[in-house]
Amino acid sequence: MMQGGESAGGAAKEAAANLGASAWAGKEKTVAVVQEQVEKVKAHDDPAGQAAAEARKDERFEEVEAVKQEAILHNAAVAKNGRAAAIVADETEAQAAAAAETEARAVDAEG
Repeated sequence: MMQGGESAGGAAKEAAANLGASAWAGKEKTVAVVQEQVEKVKAHDDPAGQAAAEARKDERFEEVEAVKQEAILHNAAVAKNGRAAAIVADETEAQAAAAAETEARAVDAEG
């Protein structure tokens, strides 16, 4: 009987972690949209500048979605294989987060 409870608990933890990843991704996408709008206002008479702002937003959306999908896969690995599988995924996730942070700083520096 205890195993059933542990499985349900693991599923709840996985669902909560996935919800957190989705919430983070939604926030990041909102930030990208706001940045795009600010850049478009600044480049109101420059169609190339507006197109570049939209391209940066689209690129950021793709990066955020990739990080979210990695987090979901990580959460599934943790649920399936336990903590040992999580260690490898944590390293990958940390590298992705560092790359996303570097990109965000580069975008801020351009602005």
